[in-house]
Amino acid sequence: MENPPNIAFIHKVASDLTGKTTVQGRTHSFRCLKEGDEVHFWYLGRGKRRYNKIDQVFIHSDHSSIQCQYFGVCGGCSGQHIPYEEQFKYKTKQLAEQYKDTWEVETELIPAQTSYKYRNRMDFAIFPGKSGLRESGNFRKIVDIESCLIQSEWADKEWKLIRSYISQHPEIPLNRKSEEGFLKYVTIRYSFSTDDSMLIFTIDKALEGCEAEKELEAWTLANSSAKNIIFCYNPRQSEVSAFGSFRLAKGNSSYLETILDTRLQVPFDSFFQPNPKQFESILHEIQKWILEWKADNLIDLFCGGGFFSILFGKYFEKIVGYEVNKASIAAAKEIVGNLYPKIESSFESIDLFQKKFIPQFLESLENKQLDPTKTVLILDPPRNGAGSFMLDWIENSNIKYIAYVSCNPKGQWDEIMNHIGKNYNPIKVLITDPYPQTPHLESLVILERKKTVIDFKF
Repeated sequence: MENPPNIAFIHKVASDLTGKTTVQGRTHSFRCLKEGDEVHFWYLGRGKRRYNKIDQVFIHSDHSSIQCQYFGVCGGCSGQHIPYEEQFKYKTKQLAEQYKDTWEVETELIPAQTSYKYRNRMDFAIFPGKSGLRESGNFRKIVDIESCLIQSEWADKEWKLIRSYISQHPEIPLNRKSEEGFLKYVTIRYSFSTDDSMLIFTIDKALEGCEAEKELEAWTLANSSAKNIIFCYNPRQSEVSAFGSFRLAKGNSSYLETILDTRLQVPFDSFFQPNPKQFESILHEIQKWILEWKADNLIDLFCGGGFFSILFGKYFEKIVGYEVNKASIAAAKEIVGNLYPKIESSFESIDLFQKKFIPQFLESLENKQLDPTKTVLILDPPRNGAGSFMLDWIENSNIKYIAYVSCNPKGQWDEIMNHIGKNYNPIKVLITDPYPQTPHLESLVILERKKTVIDFKF
């Protein structure tokens, strides 16, 4: 570089764990830096296309908390340079202040019990010459990873074993640009509560049943300690792991988890909390409020496979659940129906993000003949939120109680502030951290209706 660099010191760490500095009136964010670190960078490009590039970082603060050799390159973690206690404060401080200032509600903050070896699922991408996780900021590049410190010890041992075998057999990794190889992903799932375990190999469907796949299966059956082994198949262009048609090589297509003393069968291709033990604080809080409310009905919105209905359905006379995924709805119907045969339950597949399906949703609720003043809504949308149509309906509904669960507390705050909070008051906020070393959190906000609309109908 001919031009001298901009030199600045990190003066703040944001809630996403990025370091902030201001130069010539512009604020810049840098990964893996903390307060006191010195950064040298150049502006590249022109006009609106101008962006920052870090050329060198001179460390002036203590970074001894970093334990992983891949930190800063791998996209999995972004906070190891900050001791965990400080991480949690950075992640939660702004949200707690917002709820306090706006709603006069004190936020209950529950840090992680352990900051490493907590994840029950990891998905490793398989490429020629490299097997591991995506590079930070670049989905197309893979960091070749031998060991991951946030997955379980069992999973780490399995991954080292499998990775070693793959590295010795160059015919296995799928080359996305040619027809060579067949394996796209290895997914490892492990239950800390039951010691159940699962390996899932995601394979290019066009190469299903090839000779090298048979050899991989034979080697895995002989060497892996996984209780369940699955081979699944999806199109080559699909960069989705553990999804598609499947074949059992060993055990079952689901594994066993226990949460709130309830045993759950988790299908190989379904979502489950990556750190269930840490998530239990939210479940205990929801349970406490349900027992206090003594409502008759439960609406489980974005219900997935009926997770909340399974755990809390016994407290209600009627259960209604909605979710777009038909397989999840089928699972919810079967499990909840078997668990609570004397409780009236209904689960329907409706795309709650599409305006054209909202009349179908409203008609369905009308037919259930629920008294909204005796109804609890458990709302657990995807990371991008509940969507404008659902928010409008919730805001103007007459449901008395809402338990809003989110893996995106900032987005949750925005939806409450701009929509739900117009007619509902937050009366309890709980934030917990199932994802140490990352900027992510889980949160629960309990809301009560400000005023009942007497003539409101679903």
